[in-house]
Amino acid sequence: MSEAPVNQNLEDNLPMVDYIMLHRIYDLLTLIANEVAGSEKTSKMVEYHEQGFLLGPTPSYTPEE
Repeated sequence: MSEAPVNQNLEDNLPMVDYIMLHRIYDLLTLIANEVAGSEKTSKMVEYHEQGFLLGPTPSYTPEE
């Protein structure tokens, strides 16, 4: 039986660590934008991401209505 290799240390998981860290930074920037620009403009930016007008992943933080 062959098993998939198990990641044993942080270096083996660097792509996932980068992915998670970048999303957390993006979430924080979304919160800052919500305070500076207002929730309406921030919500519009999130909608643009969901519609594919902006490159990159949709923020995992979505402002409350």
